[in-house]
Amino acid sequence: MRPIIGFFLCAVAAPLAAQSIGADIACTPAAGIVPACGFERPEDLALLGDGRTVIVSEYGALNGARRGRLSAYLPHDDTRSVVYPSATPPVGMKTTWGDPACPGAPAEEFSPHGIYLSVANGVERLYVVNHGGREAIEAFDVENNGADVRLIWRGCVIAPATAWFNDVAATPDGTIFATHMVARGTAEDRLLAQEASREATGAVLEWRASAGWREVPGTAGGLPNGIEISPDGAILYVNYYFGDAVAAVDLASGRRLWQIDMAAPDNSTWSADGRLLIASHSVDLDAIIACGKAGTPTCHIPYVIHALDAASGNSATVLRGDAPPLGAVTVALQAGTRLLLGSYVGDRLGRVEGFSLP
Repeated sequence: MRPIIGFFLCAVAAPLAAQSIGADIACTPAAGIVPACGFERPEDLALLGDGRTVIVSEYGALNGARRGRLSAYLPHDDTRSVVYPSATPPVGMKTTWGDPACPGAPAEEFSPHGIYLSVANGVERLYVVNHGGREAIEAFDVENNGADVRLIWRGCVIAPATAWFNDVAATPDGTIFATHMVARGTAEDRLLAQEASREATGAVLEWRASAGWREVPGTAGGLPNGIEISPDGAILYVNYYFGDAVAAVDLASGRRLWQIDMAAPDNSTWSADGRLLIASHSVDLDAIIACGKAGTPTCHIPYVIHALDAASGNSATVLRGDAPPLGAVTVALQAGTRLLLGSYVGDRLGRVEGFSLP
């Protein structure tokens, strides 16, 4: 069986795939998108409280075989800096959150995936899915003095033995919710069969300091991917990549308040007006895998950005794309009058200037 190392990865060169997907794409504006190049697989994005600084998860690899990093990006002047791992780690890296059995701060094999920013008592905390060296959720406190950003590691929670995480959300009290996609180590051909059958491959897992891990009732489905939580902490919004659906799940009862059809929804973020911005794909997994293996600056994988009403599930199309300078978009983030677009492959973010929601 083919191992799943090809899924959402881009470490393997595949010249034939690259020819069909699109190689050597110039880093020049087109189709209303301004590319910001020099990143490494900017898969997920989070906006800090200053409204101008974006943390970029520069994706590693699901199997932890490739390193990644976290960067701070200022879209107004297109500047960025690596904030973890840092050449000069900040002082005060003591454990204040998570499992006491956490073995310490991530080592050099740090390999981030989904990220989430939470605020408690005025402190911004970044939660990060990490595949490098261990499958875990890492927590960092954010220090942002307006001139530079530092991340101070505060602890981790190791995943259950079979869990393979994609994204994370959290409440201010430190409770976390992580999308467990599929059993860790699932082979590629098995994954393709699961996509075709639309069987439930995973669920959302919840971790509390007092109780450890448990599966959240009502969240099982086909490859849970992006996740968000309502501001009051009562409702989870879960994207099912294989289920072609987005669902709102009431945490108290496990009941699905609504579920809508959406082709292959990936990551979610909150818009300025309280809607969910969701990036989705309209191709099958074979194309996603080929894109990941191609090693090109970007892929011609079509995407749609949706603005979804959290109360009803009604959605409007914000943006469609399938051509240079950017494809295979996994996340859309509103930052003032800009819409930022990230991808699990390639060397670039995209910026839509003068953006307003429909």
